[in-house]
Parts: sequence; C-alpha cells; structure tokens
Amino acid sequence: MGDFLRVAVESWYVMAPLFLGSIMALAICIEKAFHLSRAQVDPARLMNKIKEAIRRRDFRVAVGYCEATPGPVAKVLATAIELRTLPDEQIKQGVEESVLTEIPRLERFLPTLSTIVTLAPLLGLLGTITGLMKVFAKFAYEANPNPAMLAGGIKEALYTTAVGLAIAIAFYFLHNVLSTRIDSLINQMEKSVVELLNFMRMEGANDAELQATQQN
Repeated sequence: MGDFLRVAVESWYVMAPLFLGSIMALAICIEKAFHLSRAQVDPARLMNKIKEAIRRRDFRVAVGYCEATPGPVAKVLATAIELRTLPDEQIKQGVEESVLTEIPRLERFLPTLSTIVTLAPLLGLLGTITGLMKVFAKFAYEANPNPAMLAGGIKEALYTTAVGLAIAIAFYFLHNVLSTRIDSLINQMEKSVVELLNFMRMEGANDAELQATQQN
C-alpha cells in the first residue's frame, strides 16, 4: 500500500486524471441507471389501457395514460395518438421525429463514458512509460546497478497501467450493460408505436376522427 501511495504521488499527472475520470464515469453510470429505471415500464399493460380507451373513442384518456407514464415509450405513443387525424405519411414522419428526439436523451453521456474507458489504459501506460524512463535514467549512472532495486522500480512503474486497466475493465462492463438496456428500450419504443399505429388503423380511429373533424 505504501508503494502504491508513493507512486500515486510521484505520478500525480497520470493518477489525478485517472481518479477524476473514474469519479465522472461512476457518476454517469449512476445517473443512467436511475434514468433507465424510471423509463422502464410494462408496455403490454400500458398498451392494453390505451387500446381500451381508443375502442371507446376516448382519445383524451388514451393520451392521459401516456402522460401519466414516465419514459420515452409513453411519449412516443402519445405523439402517435395526437397525430391520428393526419395522413399516414405525416403520422409516420411525426412519430419518427419523436423517436429521434428520445434516442439522444437515452444515450446522453454514453460517449463520455466510452471516452473514459478508452483513455484510462492509455493514461496508465503513459504513467508506466514515464516511470520506466525515470528508473532506467537513475540506474544508467550506477556503476553496479542492483537488479532487485531495478525490479522494484519497474514494479512501481506498472502500478499506473494496472490502475488504468482496472478502471477501463470495470466501466467497459457497465457501459455494455447500459448500452444493452438502452437498445432494448429503443426496440421496445419502436415496436410499441408500430403496434399502436396498426391498431388504430384496424379500429378506424384515424378515419372516424378525421370524418368527425371535417363534419365540424
């Protein structure tokens, strides 16, 4: 432990960015996990409630179900219901815009996390290289260099690489977990909105609402 602390102090120019990067990465993971947990809903249950309201032609209630449900799936479904009186092409365009608006919100900060994962081992390697340069420079002028001291210096120089790799491995795993959950949520969002559009078309909700609008 003493050797590590000494190396951390001597290689502060590498250890400080690694420490700050790990804190930032941890904060991103916590924020994303919290956001994704709130965005996770039961799409089948929500869809059943929406379909029941649409069968009654109670579109305000259907939108209300979406507004009362957190997450991007409900927002996209609400957009589809609100655009129901428009031609199919405009509905499709509006829904696609809504989906494209939600995706960046889901993926926010993931590029930053990916950058930290990429840079951490490189920073660690930089610390090791500079440490080795110091070790060999020190022993270059020794008449009888001690192999044990040389090995100890090399060991200390490798600490920064170990720290960088540990940070990269841990947050690479978390990045993949978060990315998988986000991809699943995006697929869920797209699948749900297609199901709703097909249902409204089968129920004639679009045509009936459009006719009522034209009569008024």
